[in-house]
Amino acid sequence: MAHIEWKLLPALWPSPAIYSDVGECMLLVFTSEGVPTWEVRRGPKANSSRNDIIASGTADTFEAAKAAALYEVGEQSQSSE
Repeated sequence: MAHIEWKLLPALWPSPAIYSDVGECMLLVFTSEGVPTWEVRRGPKANSSRNDIIASGTADTFEAAKAAALYEVGEQSQSSE
């Protein structure tokens, strides 16, 4: 997978909080009650007015949450081929 550019989420999200658009998905990585959390959502490029959650989970570290989101979006793209 190519280099992913992570961007900061607005201040409404608990810090640290980042996101990236990958293909037709949006990856979100944030901290919820001190727990690194990740989500993969259908992004705006998917021709949907909704941002449905495709997959989500938690991790031991923030970096592990980023890796899990990237892994899941790779799995999603392989299953849609």
